[in-house]
Amino acid sequence: MIAVILAAGKGSRLGDYTTDLPKSLLPLNADNKTLLDYNLQVLSQFDLEKIYVVTGFNSHKIEEHLSGNKKVEIIYNPFWNCCNVLGSLYMALDSLNDDFLFLHADTLAEFQIWQNLFNTDGDMIIPFERKKCGNEEMKILLKGDKIMRISKEIDPGFADGEFLGIAKFSKQTIPFFKSTSKRLFKEGNLNQYMEEVIQAAIDEDKFSILPQDILHYNFVEVDFEEDYKRAKRDFGNIKF
Repeated sequence: MIAVILAAGKGSRLGDYTTDLPKSLLPLNADNKTLLDYNLQVLSQFDLEKIYVVTGFNSHKIEEHLSGNKKVEIIYNPFWNCCNVLGSLYMALDSLNDDFLFLHADTLAEFQIWQNLFNTDGDMIIPFERKKCGNEEMKILLKGDKIMRISKEIDPGFADGEFLGIAKFSKQTIPFFKSTSKRLFKEGNLNQYMEEVIQAAIDEDKFSILPQDILHYNFVEVDFEEDYKRAKRDFGNIKF
């Protein structure tokens, strides 16, 4: 198994924190352990062959930070400022040849979430938090134990919860990711989320697509200053 970490964005909603620093390199504690370091420490608990980190904004700083990690390979997305998540993932697809873990560098999840994800079989495993959602969350809509929709556009009043932004995909899905991404880009919109591919698989009734309720476990997506403060409080001192 391999992993893909998306770390291309600037994190402009964090203001002065990320003027020159990629969001993934924000420190979590006095020892300067970063958001990216936390995720790499989590992934180190599993037997992964390779970890691909897709960079963009000030890539050289991430490259320097990771220069001593032999399991990591940097993939630079030169179009980071004019595409969305799917564009960054697309840059890595030709390097993928095995089941893979997917994550955003700015999403920190408790280890038990990752362990449950790693040990669950299926083609697309989608962890979510069962909660009342707002307009900005990537929401999911369930029917029983089946995902019917995954989108930011779901009416918050009908959503069953928020997708965490981490997932596990089987290698059988890689050709589908490639072909669907190409189709979406050819339609003229580079500003696509990765979840559009999951939705296409749902619509075509392809693969085993399983929601995974994270129950009472903790996670945070660092978009705003209050998220960053929470990340430092809840994850800054976790040891592996």
